Amino acid sequence: MNHQELSKEIIRLTGGQENITQAWHCITRLRFNVREEKKVQLEQIRTLDGVLGAQFQNDQFQVVIGNKVAAVYEELEDQLKQGGTTQTEAEPPRSRGINAVLDTISGIFTPILPAIVGTGMLKGILALLVTLGAIQETSGEYQILASIANAAFYFLPFLLAVSSARKFKVNEYIALTLAGTLLYPTILNAYLENHLEPIRFLSLPVSIVNYTQFVIPIILGVWLLSYVHRWVDRFIPGPVKVIFTSMIVLVITVPILLIAIGPLGNYIGIYLEIGTSWLFAHSGPLTGIVLGGLMPVIVMTGMHYAFFPGTLQNLSKLGYDVLLLPLNLVANMSQAGAVMAVFLKTKNKSMKSIALSSGISAFLGITEPAIYGVTLKLKKPFYASIIGGAAGGGFITAVGLKCFGFAVPGLLSLPLYIGPNGGMANFWYALIGVGISFVVSFTVTLLLKWDEPNTQQAAVPSSSEQGSAAELTEEKATIAPTTDRSNRELAPPPVSVHSIEEKKGEIFSPLTGELVLLKELPDPTFAEEMTGKGIAIYPKEGRVTAPFEGTVTMIAKSKHAIMLTSSSGIDILIHVGLNSVSLKGQFFDAKVVTGQRVNKGDLLLEFDIESIQAAGIDLITPVIVANTPDYLDVVPVQVKGVIPMNELLLLTVR
Repeated sequence: MNHQELSKEIIRLTGGQENITQAWHCITRLRFNVREEKKVQLEQIRTLDGVLGAQFQNDQFQVVIGNKVAAVYEELEDQLKQGGTTQTEAEPPRSRGINAVLDTISGIFTPILPAIVGTGMLKGILALLVTLGAIQETSGEYQILASIANAAFYFLPFLLAVSSARKFKVNEYIALTLAGTLLYPTILNAYLENHLEPIRFLSLPVSIVNYTQFVIPIILGVWLLSYVHRWVDRFIPGPVKVIFTSMIVLVITVPILLIAIGPLGNYIGIYLEIGTSWLFAHSGPLTGIVLGGLMPVIVMTGMHYAFFPGTLQNLSKLGYDVLLLPLNLVANMSQAGAVMAVFLKTKNKSMKSIALSSGISAFLGITEPAIYGVTLKLKKPFYASIIGGAAGGGFITAVGLKCFGFAVPGLLSLPLYIGPNGGMANFWYALIGVGISFVVSFTVTLLLKWDEPNTQQAAVPSSSEQGSAAELTEEKATIAPTTDRSNRELAPPPVSVHSIEEKKGEIFSPLTGELVLLKELPDPTFAEEMTGKGIAIYPKEGRVTAPFEGTVTMIAKSKHAIMLTSSSGIDILIHVGLNSVSLKGQFFDAKVVTGQRVNKGDLLLEFDIESIQAAGIDLITPVIVANTPDYLDVVPVQVKGVIPMNELLLLTVR
């Protein structure tokens, strides 16, 4: 529902206008004072489309909306006739060139990865069970589980239709109808029965393609749909839009898709497959050596998204991938080897703790903490990981290693290398490749010398303050190190708008203070991650600075909360104190305005700690990634201890 409809429903379910004595909003929530709490239909409000949560707290009724709260409140305010104005969000800058292409690909494929990874892992487990004789391929259990494992790939155009529609900002249900047309029995049967006479539309031949095996046609189709929809919508009168707009849009888009764009996407997919085969046929191990070694750099720059269409198409059409997933597996194990060698060799207690925890996550396929926290910081272990990845990559391409499903490339994904018929040769090749990468990287790292980080400064948390590796793994928040605070030679280069760090999604601490996990907060809105993932900081000084280079997109009227958008599209919410909106701006002094560009470390806000505490306000400050669903995960770099301002705080993982 739109903002107007949502605000009407909220008023109605809150007991009507007569039950509301006051309404206002902070940066994520609508806040109400009501006459009778029993008239508020709490559960019904929680189920509304556009509502993230609802609760009573401190004699207030709060409805969590998220970063669209100002727009919803504007409609609600008009209906309540209270007057006043609200601030609107500034649209973040758009990417251009290759960055725009990569951003589009990542925006389309990232949201569907949970379905792809989940069904891919199930496919690997089924292969393992068949190999062990625990399940028979003719059994009903196997057939049901196999249906689940194959569904995401067979109906991949439907998944891509939804994510593409969100990326191109067009109606998702019309996009799903477009995908349904591509998979309609008339089209599929014509392909399966190998019709010699093509289907014609207005005398033009319709190309018959098995669209279940290709990913590019539906993406191009939804892209075209977005333009056709905007063009048609301008000419259809408002009262009949719902009747005629979607019909006209589909009648225009579908024939163009089937006659021209679909075959074009089909040929692009075919040539991607041919190109991959040619690459391996003519260069063999050299391809694996180069890509296996450079895979960490490829991932850091976001270039790995360029492989996604070909990878998913190969999995859908051929049933396996020979490029991205196998090479990522050996590259990730090479990172694990390097950080485990650092763990054994370093005498620095903080670095030892960091290396152990990031090594565990690298074994599971999450290498950002290892890369940014250990190997890239110490430099020479990073070079060793490149050598190990190259060695493993050369081996797996020489033997033609295949991955039969999509999953995060870690040790848990190894069942995906068992052949669908239960053959184990490919699995043993995967183990050997993993072993080569790990051992080479581990050995080279031990042989190299690097400068130990200087941790004499008290600001560096001890390993006991940071918590055990087991605790960190349980919280899915593996530690990566902050930088060496006294020896700046070990620090990465400064972040710029187009730097690798910005693309990778680094968020630096806007405050100096004690770290607190969100789940430990007394406010369920933050504790249950209704507004997004992140971490909280109990501030030790009354200053808030910019966590990256970007734009100020919203400042609460009460100045207690501020939202910024980075150049790569990360929306970050900094909410100083719990229920601090009740101070109505007292003791807060904003140093920026909405729409202002800021650099990392620029002063955003000052606040009077003593006065706020004297007013009975808990100063704990959540730092939240408001657009968390756009990412695979949001990973706190540290979870315990004191963090200084401008140190690495969070990583967004795509």
